[in-house]
Amino acid sequence: MSFIPRRPPRHLLRLLVLLAVAALLYFYSAPVFNAAARSLIRVDAPAPADVVIALGGDARCMRERRAAEIFNRGLARHVIVSGVPYAWGVHTGDAAKRYVESLGVPAERITVLRDAWNTRREAMDVNELMRAQGWNRAILVTSPFHSRRAHYTFRRYAAEYTFISMPLEPEPPEWQPERWWSRRGDLGITVREYLSWINTLAGGWR
Repeated sequence: MSFIPRRPPRHLLRLLVLLAVAALLYFYSAPVFNAAARSLIRVDAPAPADVVIALGGDARCMRERRAAEIFNRGLARHVIVSGVPYAWGVHTGDAAKRYVESLGVPAERITVLRDAWNTRREAMDVNELMRAQGWNRAILVTSPFHSRRAHYTFRRYAAEYTFISMPLEPEPPEWQPERWWSRRGDLGITVREYLSWINTLAGGWR
């Protein structure tokens, strides 16, 4: 009489499959998540331009500092800073201009975008300004996680011009793409940026 091996119980097979999937997720999720965050970053090779643009939204003025550094390196002849009206007649764009001046940029070389409520508005205003000034190339300075979407938005709303992405470095204590899900602040930034991409691709207000 021959021996016929019994098939393992169905629930055991399911358990083995779940364990295999869990092992794959454990070993491969971190590289996938890291790569997803790095995909938000766009860095182009430095090249001379007519103007360097420090996009708004940086309370620490690191974008303005980098824009001033780029100007002082001779890569741009003008600087654009952004801002919005604030309480008691304060305008954040004026504060950004004063800060850039303190870093060695002449006042007459600085232009303020005064209603920079979002990236799309900045891109539309820059489009008009570059046409009026006869500029053709601009350097974009923003946070690393925002750099690819910013470049996409500017190319979308100012398509006749060339934009070079030179964002801030992803260094602590700022946002970092490696293991972003393990830090509450970086988690919120990364998730929000992907949601903003959905909104941007759908033609939304950001």
